[in-house]
Amino acid sequence: MFKFEKKQAEKALVITVGGFMKPDEAEAFLKEYEENVNSIKPSEYNLIIDSTDLSVSKQDMLPVLEGCFNLYMSNGFKKILMVNPSSVIAKSQMQKLAQSISYTGIFMDTLEEAYAHN
Repeated sequence: MFKFEKKQAEKALVITVGGFMKPDEAEAFLKEYEENVNSIKPSEYNLIIDSTDLSVSKQDMLPVLEGCFNLYMSNGFKKILMVNPSSVIAKSQMQKLAQSISYTGIFMDTLEEAYAHN
């Protein structure tokens, strides 16, 4: 499950992701991501990814998650703010992956914290 919201006033692209991401959903996500990014000037926007309800990723989906992280970094957003999953295991998995690829996003514990950091 995912949802995109462009917040013009806050100059933020907010993506909410949750549950388990399946390969077909990942494809749809990437298509919608591209459409949203192409409709704004990323250097003027913060990217906020709310992964509070994201479940632990299956091993075969980790390369997709890694690809998303790299994609986020390649688009030139002002800041990338990632809200940690509430699941301790999913949070650990995501942070290990981020560390392994030198992810430049900032991890936050709540969406409110991400907006305050905006």
